[in-house]
Amino acid sequence: GTIVRRHRIPLPPPHEDQFYTIDHFNINIEVILYARRYKIIDCDQFTKNFLRKMGVRLNPPVDRPDDPYTKERQKILDSMKPLRPYERIDTLKQFLEHDGQVLRFFCVWDDPESMFHDPRELVLHYYLSDDTIDIKEIIPVNSGRDAVPLFLRRDKLPKYAPTGLHQPGTITSRTVLNVFGKLVGNRGRYILDNRKTGAVHQEFYRDGDLKIGAVINVWGRKIILCDCDEFTKEYYRTKYGI
Repeated sequence: GTIVRRHRIPLPPPHEDQFYTIDHFNINIEVILYARRYKIIDCDQFTKNFLRKMGVRLNPPVDRPDDPYTKERQKILDSMKPLRPYERIDTLKQFLEHDGQVLRFFCVWDDPESMFHDPRELVLHYYLSDDTIDIKEIIPVNSGRDAVPLFLRRDKLPKYAPTGLHQPGTITSRTVLNVFGKLVGNRGRYILDNRKTGAVHQEFYRDGDLKIGAVINVWGRKIILCDCDEFTKEYYRTKYGI
């Protein structure tokens, strides 16, 4: 708030019968206002031009002194930050641009192990906000099949590797290294491996892999994309020229 309200301020003793004027102000000097000492470190451009027109020789500006409390507080904050290379993955831009935009394909899965070899009709949704896929099955009335909520729950769909599925724990979002083991006080020291040495890189289906007539592998099941809605058609016309 306002430390000193607007009024005529008297000079410090022994000249308390006089008041401060524009001649008492300059850069890099100290003024005493009611026994409190202030140091002027700089001024704005209008003030500089005004003082120069009055014939005042301005002193060069000085730096603001460091606040002891701020310096001590910064030391505490720096000591609280872990000194290890965190990995930052920014997905906010994609989410803001494509939130609510979903590509919809109409698919068919011909189950070879089915008793009657009847094709299964599916609807594939590709969410542009995070590149995830879910699949719902269209079950006809009185088909004798159990109604399930989802054929495939929403997640990123990996491209099926020829070597088969990976073992649990093989694919992780981060690789953590124990740099000391249990040599130091029987306590491990961990850092994040930002180079991702030994990480298994897995490819996922993207919007460029989906098109009418394509066959995708959904965890070993061959799904044929037969058709799509108007929004999906317009999306591929605009982005890929298809």
